[in-house]
Amino acid sequence: MKILAFACIFILSLCLPSYGQLVLSPGQVWDYSFDNLPKTGSVPVFGNNPGGTFQFTVNSSSFQPGDMVRYEMFENSSAEAAICSATMSTAPPFDASCTRDFSWQDRQGVIRFTMESGSITIDSITLKAIVAGPSLSSYDVYSTTFTPVPEPRTMTLAGLGILLGTLWIRQRRNS
Repeated sequence: MKILAFACIFILSLCLPSYGQLVLSPGQVWDYSFDNLPKTGSVPVFGNNPGGTFQFTVNSSSFQPGDMVRYEMFENSSAEAAICSATMSTAPPFDASCTRDFSWQDRQGVIRFTMESGSITIDSITLKAIVAGPSLSSYDVYSTTFTPVPEPRTMTLAGLGILLGTLWIRQRRNS
């Protein structure tokens, strides 16, 4: 019984990703929606406009010649038309951004990556909304920076279900 449990855990561990960043493969799409950004400060009205900014950094060792990733920014839902869209096809620089005036004023939105060719690793993402606040001389800044993590793969979840089912059946037989 111990050998079977160990073997199942070992096989299951092979299904799990061994990285912390988001790795995009050809044709893969990754969406991220957010409904509230934390307030991080303020900026003067002069020289700044209310709006949203989406920045990301690609791992420099993962970007190869011929890699192409499309990045898009949406106001409320990825079913809407993108308010900002571009394609990263050359590096350096290994970071890119999308900015749109008067977007994300409700501190919610959606971003999407679509890997068109090659494979890259996304190290970090920054989302920022500059919003008019109570002061006439400054805007409030709401932002967050995070390392994107992929969702569990279907095979991982299926393997976990099979493992738990097998252990449950085996335990019932032994009792």
